[in-house]
Amino acid sequence: MKVIPEEVEEYLSKFRLDRQQLQEISEKVEEQMKMGLAKTKGSSIAMLPSYVPALPDGTERGKYVAIDLSGKNLRIMLLHLDGSDPPRSNTVNYIVANHVMKGTGDQLFTFIVNCLQRFLQEFGLVDANLPIGFVFSYPCELLSIRSARLLWWTKGFDIKDCLQKDVVALLEEALEMNMSTKVNIKAVMNDTVGQLAAAAHKYGPECTIGVVIGYGCNSSYLEKTARITKFDAKARGYDHENMIVVTEWEEFGKNGELDDILTQFDREVDAASVHKGKQLIDKLCGALYIGEVVRKVLSQLVLDRVLFEGQSCEKLDEVESFPTKYISEILGEEEGVFKAARRICEELEVEMHGTADYIILREVCDVISRRGASIVAAAIAALLRHLELSSVKIGVGGALIQFHPTYHQMLKEKLEELTPITMKFELVPADEGSCQGAALIAAVAERLKL
Repeated sequence: MKVIPEEVEEYLSKFRLDRQQLQEISEKVEEQMKMGLAKTKGSSIAMLPSYVPALPDGTERGKYVAIDLSGKNLRIMLLHLDGSDPPRSNTVNYIVANHVMKGTGDQLFTFIVNCLQRFLQEFGLVDANLPIGFVFSYPCELLSIRSARLLWWTKGFDIKDCLQKDVVALLEEALEMNMSTKVNIKAVMNDTVGQLAAAAHKYGPECTIGVVIGYGCNSSYLEKTARITKFDAKARGYDHENMIVVTEWEEFGKNGELDDILTQFDREVDAASVHKGKQLIDKLCGALYIGEVVRKVLSQLVLDRVLFEGQSCEKLDEVESFPTKYISEILGEEEGVFKAARRICEELEVEMHGTADYIILREVCDVISRRGASIVAAAIAALLRHLELSSVKIGVGGALIQFHPTYHQMLKEKLEELTPITMKFELVPADEGSCQGAALIAAVAERLKL
């Protein structure tokens, strides 16, 4: 039986959210969503129109390219839609260097175009003039299916000269300047839209919600255009019954809605972040931040002489010295097995450590992961109540779903707790991700002649 010292529990109790707290969060989320659909300003959940009118229906055919800029990775994919299930694809990953993430727009878009040029050469497609779906996973105001004005950066990017500019125009300018090939950008979208499209292609028309729980956390879903009352469809020349909406719910909390559940550790992580006071859902739930929250708690326990027999651990005072992958490794072991915890303590250069320390490490990782999954469940429950669907499939993907061994189950349990019994939902793994979805949306745009 695990025994957690009282001094540890005193800190961890602040991360444990009961059903009433989660219900209150969920109700506040629903209220902000409804406000976000009605007004362009005032809500902490922006509910951005995507201009994407439909999800793939399985009839799409041809070759399509996707460019996906999500966090530190740039992925480029060639998707072959020829009726095979699953569809064939070729993907290459490129790492975006830190200096590019905080440099100029010219550097970023030249980097993307250079990677695309190499990719097309590798597959002999330089002259193919293929349709492209562009995943740009940052808050944008969509002006059409091919035009997106960047509102602000997230996920560690901070390139000031791109703000308020159309990222598709920036990409097309870089293509014109740097490439000897012609390509056709058919659609720009958030990663959640891409992931939703990939999940809908795999699971069918019941799959109308997509949630990404990766570096950050966001969602999109298929909405009736008439319910997006802030959107003047007629004035915008939009004559489709439905539209995918991107919630941008990672901004929930910026108006103080989460103040009463923030711990001292959350506040410290927020204060040290690039966008202080913003993206609080990311900071409580996203893979970019939860390792930092765990590190802060462990560092405090070392200071309180509760962990590692009171020895100091200088490594734990270094920023990002406890990456989120450590959480996955520790929780990936059976209860009572501590090989990963032992190895991690050695990597942190702790001189003396034993089973009591490993139990504390595991509990801290579990409690902070569970809180994140609970908040995401509260947000999904709000969306389900808003949509009033009797049955729905929810495509969930992103680094935490993919690599965190207990996250999917924690999310499912909390969602069952917060959702009315009459509502049937199924969490389905959206492993294909936003890259494949972007190529599919390019195919939908072509099918509908957008």
